[in-house]
Amino acid sequence: MKQKKYVERSVNFRSTDDTPGDGRTMIGYGAVFDQVTEINSWEGTFKERVQKGAFKKTLSEHPNPVVQFDHGRDTRVGSVPIAAIEELKEDSAGLFIRAKLFDNPIVEPIRQAIEAQSISGMSFKFRVTADKWVDAKGRRVSGDELERLLSTGTLTRTITEVQLAELGPVVFPAYAGTSVGVRDSDSAPYKLLAAERQLKLLGL
Repeated sequence: MKQKKYVERSVNFRSTDDTPGDGRTMIGYGAVFDQVTEINSWEGTFKERVQKGAFKKTLSEHPNPVVQFDHGRDTRVGSVPIAAIEELKEDSAGLFIRAKLFDNPIVEPIRQAIEAQSISGMSFKFRVTADKWVDAKGRRVSGDELERLLSTGTLTRTITEVQLAELGPVVFPAYAGTSVGVRDSDSAPYKLLAAERQLKLLGL
């Protein structure tokens, strides 16, 4: 079943570098490959994972998707981008991203909230262009059978190709295991340790 609408997913995202920075650089992973997520939405109820290579085509066609806050729903910021992507690529672990938050009065409160870990999640919006579904026994499912079983929670979807629209920090991530951080020259080592401690507490 190809996805007709754009959907949103929370992702694991944390600082991966403790070198001194300017406090405006977000660095980490925007998506993690082969990590099973429970989906319960208008799409149905099922398990989902993103396969390595899923972002390859979309990054070659559109290498710089928009970075927004709360998917552009915030009344003050709106759909205005909050950062410029400096690097976005797939590696063996997932979708690696490094982005520079803009230095202006609108973005600054968001940066401060991320720095204080009051905003600790990230999400990305995408449309599925290729996927495969299997049931609990590993049997491929499609067509009418897929539609019938979508609400049962017995299916697993593997996303093999997506069209990435935007990504960015969110106030209320859909899943508790997400995180976001910024590098700062004074406190980067502490922030990295705090992020790692949070992920350990969540069993990630």
